[in-house]
Amino acid sequence: MENKPKRDSLAAALDAVSDRWSLHIVRAVAFGASRYTDILRAVGAPRDVLSSRLRKLTASGILRPRSPEKGRLAGYELTQKGRDLGQVVLVLKRWGDAHGGDDLPPVDFIHDVCGEVFVAEVHCRACGKPIRSGEFSVHRASQDC
Repeated sequence: MENKPKRDSLAAALDAVSDRWSLHIVRAVAFGASRYTDILRAVGAPRDVLSSRLRKLTASGILRPRSPEKGRLAGYELTQKGRDLGQVVLVLKRWGDAHGGDDLPPVDFIHDVCGEVFVAEVHCRACGKPIRSGEFSVHRASQDC
């Protein structure tokens, strides 16, 4: 009997960034680090681990190598798939603000459209109300989890 759980989109998403450093790298690149040394400084991962994670994130389509152009050095940039991870980072930021500790400085994000600080919330697509803990259930086509 096999105890391996069935694959679904959530499992695939968790696999893409479940190691210790991947989301830190995505955060660093989103915050403007692009060259290897900038990412290394921002993340603090060992060099061999950072190189491995950069390869993994590139192979999975989250990062892409950036060629040198006028005024820009070679490095890495987020793909659309990587930028879409920004939604996950925003929700994690909200959780970190609530549970990360009082001695940590906050990071504010500004909504470029209106110029105001915002807090990420997950909303129901149907009714528009915010989703809170305990207000949702999981529906699967197969219950073989």
